[in-house]
Amino acid sequence: MTTLKLHHCLGHDLQKLEASLRAPLVERHGTGCRPTPQGRALLPHAEALLRLSRRAEEAVNGGRLAIGASGNVGTYLLADLLRAYQATNATSPQVEIGTNPYVMDRLEAGEIDLALVEWWEARPGLIARAWRREPLIVIVGPDHPWSTWKSVTPGDLVGRPLLGGEPGSGTGRLLREALGAAGANLGIHHQLGSTEAVKRAVRAGIGISIVMASSVTDEVRAELLVALPLKGIDLCKTLYAAHRYPLPGTTLADGFIAALA
Repeated sequence: MTTLKLHHCLGHDLQKLEASLRAPLVERHGTGCRPTPQGRALLPHAEALLRLSRRAEEAVNGGRLAIGASGNVGTYLLADLLRAYQATNATSPQVEIGTNPYVMDRLEAGEIDLALVEWWEARPGLIARAWRREPLIVIVGPDHPWSTWKSVTPGDLVGRPLLGGEPGSGTGRLLREALGAAGANLGIHHQLGSTEAVKRAVRAGIGISIVMASSVTDEVRAELLVALPLKGIDLCKTLYAAHRYPLPGTTLADGFIAALA
């Protein structure tokens, strides 16, 4: 196709789109063109549609596996999962890490094939299966008065400055459900955005926190933090693998789900 014909086709398609949206998308002048305010507003949606088109083609051809993981899963557990998967599969998954709600939104939009999350909230067209129970423990700094204790009770936590990490991880809700009346009196004094930030703050003596045990393995071994179980309750977080239902036969997600076991 000649350049003139190509420009004519693109111009015709643009005119059809402008007519459909009832808005001018491009300002045309003698030396070229530039997007109108309406065109700039459309741009991120058009880019999202292009990404979705590519994902649809990959889904049909089964050529890619895209995995999303919530912050703690992606930071502390995903590396071992990828190693186990790649030991028996030639495919190297594409990975993105974000908050629990963000990852679920990406799955619902079709941008990823599998979401590894810290809590599950049912959404139409999606299903989840539990794949791990992760113990939650209290962490304190090595100079904290509790650093020589063997455990703490729910009552010990009341009135203490608890530090929160990633928003939307479900830890606060789990604590309130597990601790009953004591849990209702727990308060997050600072929301620091990530478990890494929480660990730094606890080490600095700013407060204490409750985190997944696997997130502090290195610090506890190096005696930079002290991990204390909660006495009298089995406090664990159930981790989920979520995907579309039914799982498309062309996706590679079933192989990764098998590796979770």
